[in-house]
Amino acid sequence: MSEPASQPKLGLNTVVSHPLFGSGRIVAYEGDCYVTLFKGGDVKHVAFTFEPMTAETVSGDPQFDLLKQAVREVLGDHGWLDVDLEMGKRWVGGSLRLIPGKADTQPKDMPLDMFFKKIIGIRDKLRVLEQKINAHPVLTPEEKLDLEGYITRCYGSLTTFNVLFTAKESQFRGQSE
Repeated sequence: MSEPASQPKLGLNTVVSHPLFGSGRIVAYEGDCYVTLFKGGDVKHVAFTFEPMTAETVSGDPQFDLLKQAVREVLGDHGWLDVDLEMGKRWVGGSLRLIPGKADTQPKDMPLDMFFKKIIGIRDKLRVLEQKINAHPVLTPEEKLDLEGYITRCYGSLTTFNVLFTAKESQFRGQSE
């Protein structure tokens, strides 16, 4: 039994080959199309039914990906998910390349969305640390202020990664801001 034409057959992050646009990566679903990021940063909408596009590297499960996308939209619509913490569209499907200074060592590539999630994780942990310091029963106000200064400087160091965020309100702010 074949799937309905309006359903995706390929999962998110699948690397595809398109006869006109070349190699690309499926980054989202929109309506009855794959949102595909091609080399050079071109984003194209390709119909689920477009047969000449083929998968080079299969990834993800289309049904599970659709479910995750729907849940994310519902949670965002009701304010239960901070949709402002989205990575900027130009970075979706991109990767971070670490090039070692040692000539005989291989570079390491990491998907930018994974790196972005790690940055968000650091932010969440810093916020928890800040709350614990403020609520600590033994620390003096001067000690709390001193420790909060370190946290603020950590945020300042993380401002380097603000370019990844869609919304300015979600960006890191250091001491001078």
